[in-house]
Amino acid sequence: MTAPWPPPSPRPAPRPPSLVLVVLGVLMAMFSQFGSAIALTTSTSTWLERLQPSPAPTVVTPSPAVSDPGPTPGLPQTTPQDSARPLPEQSVGPVDVTDDLKRGVVLITGRTPAEGVAGTGMVLTPDGYVLTNYHVVRSTEAITVTIAATGRRHTAELVGRDATKDVALLKLDRASNLDVVTIDSDPVRIGDIVVAAGNANGQGYVSAHRGNILELDRQINVKGANVNDPPQRLRGLIETNAPAWPGDSGGPMYDAESEVLGMTTAGSSTGDGETEDKQVYAVPIREALDVVDRIRAGDESGTVVIGPKAYLGVIVEADDSSAVIVSDVQPDTPAARTGLAAGDTILSLDGQRVRTRSELSDVLDTVEPDSTVTITWTTASGRERTAPITPKASPLN
Repeated sequence: MTAPWPPPSPRPAPRPPSLVLVVLGVLMAMFSQFGSAIALTTSTSTWLERLQPSPAPTVVTPSPAVSDPGPTPGLPQTTPQDSARPLPEQSVGPVDVTDDLKRGVVLITGRTPAEGVAGTGMVLTPDGYVLTNYHVVRSTEAITVTIAATGRRHTAELVGRDATKDVALLKLDRASNLDVVTIDSDPVRIGDIVVAAGNANGQGYVSAHRGNILELDRQINVKGANVNDPPQRLRGLIETNAPAWPGDSGGPMYDAESEVLGMTTAGSSTGDGETEDKQVYAVPIREALDVVDRIRAGDESGTVVIGPKAYLGVIVEADDSSAVIVSDVQPDTPAARTGLAAGDTILSLDGQRVRTRSELSDVLDTVEPDSTVTITWTTASGRERTAPITPKASPLN
């Protein structure tokens, strides 16, 4: 699909957008630790997305995303059930928001240095641990959570996250005796009815729409609304036709018994108005809870990050430059004190070679703030230099 979603239809009522971009191939963007996640400014028109649409690959090993909208090698082979994919008109449409659908759901708002953000989350424990997408709270400097059923508000702290799963765990301040969502324990099957509920378009209340599961084990590339946030490959997603909007990210994807089987994460559509066809993707709830369990256990192995992230204080050129070329160095930052300057090319950090903005971000996720590591770069004049650098804790999530 090559066109972005059109502006949201009157149901639910539009509010300033957008949440996440699902993109194919290489993205033109700059790296910065001061990016934002879900823009609610009027300068963006909708939940813009690009995705890999083909359902029937022939190999299992993942491969890079491509810009050709035809069959995409690298996704797991579909099952025989796929040939019986339900038609959208069989079950797609709005549903009444009952107490069961609001129980344990929260509305998330936040602030970045440039704009406001919005999303949805799910209460996991009575004392206020909340699950949401990382892109919902990425690069925020403050997070507020409203309990959907009661309207009570809490400030929230980002406890930990895994960007490769788009999973984040929040902790609400002064929370107790909260209702929690009910987690589904049944197998997820193609054709099952689902309901996506959330804070669509940052509207400030919960709306919900039903649909069907179309595919399992899907793979997409996602990117936050801020051009400075690096793209991320997500795998193993549930694809549905349950309509969802910007602001629904991080919210529950329910089964027919109002039990959570996934976390709404990204979406796309074709057509317009009443004829549009939606594809909405959810992280399987068990995968999300595996990340939560590791965060709560203090297990920071692999791609899980607990506590503040490290930052250097550089902005680098787009990912398709095939090199991490510095376009700007922020004053009074680790990079500035180490001697990096605009036009330099970063070659490695902490002994790990970096070739793109995304790779630099991945390496930074393995570095503890205030720990000293080695950075190697080539100056604009072609001289290679190596020096110690001490990344600091980012003031943004």
